[in-house]
Amino acid sequence: MKTPAAMANARKQAKRQKAQERAQRLLNLKKQREPLIPTKVLTRLANLNLPPSEFVYQACLEKLMREA
Repeated sequence: MKTPAAMANARKQAKRQKAQERAQRLLNLKKQREPLIPTKVLTRLANLNLPPSEFVYQACLEKLMREA
């Protein structure tokens, strides 16, 4: 069983690693000049005719991004 300090360090390390991976992914997208949100996803999102609610938009965008 890990000590609380060791578990906290593991969580901090995981957080740093995820941030680094996210930054690397964004950098690669910029290098390749690809949009962050693919055109296909934007088109499908527009076709949904969503109500003007940021929460609904964000939820649908996340689901479509996972599928893409």
